[in-house]
Amino acid sequence: MYFIWFLHRVPRSREEDFRTVVYDAVEVFRRHGAIGGTVMEVSDPAAKYGCSDIESGVDVAADEVIYAELTYFHDRAHYDEVMPKVDADPELAELYEKLVETVDVSRILRSEMSTVFELMNTDEYAKYRSTPHRQWHPAHRETV
Repeated sequence: MYFIWFLHRVPRSREEDFRTVVYDAVEVFRRHGAIGGTVMEVSDPAAKYGCSDIESGVDVAADEVIYAELTYFHDRAHYDEVMPKVDADPELAELYEKLVETVDVSRILRSEMSTVFELMNTDEYAKYRSTPHRQWHPAHRETV
């Protein structure tokens, strides 16, 4: 699998705006053929198991929340096929302007990555996929 990975530092006062913009942007990618996307909020940044905490490796202000975002493609060729359509979509340009109003885009970390290996417990993954989880939606509410 091929990914675009982002690490966002979002002011707490702008979280709802950020979530809406990124949700809509992932939908643009999906509409043009990307597999989809995942946005995650860092829920426990504490250092554990001998590892450093994320905040010691990334400059995070006291009033910011860290979000990670992944957008999924089959492989690099699929990415190369989808991205010209995404980049040409005028909705994405509008969403980028909203993102610029919401966060300091110069502080967003971005990378493209390829899967080296994937090892899943298929039974547990199937259980996860079939169990309702809290989801955030643009209506600004958590749902189950």
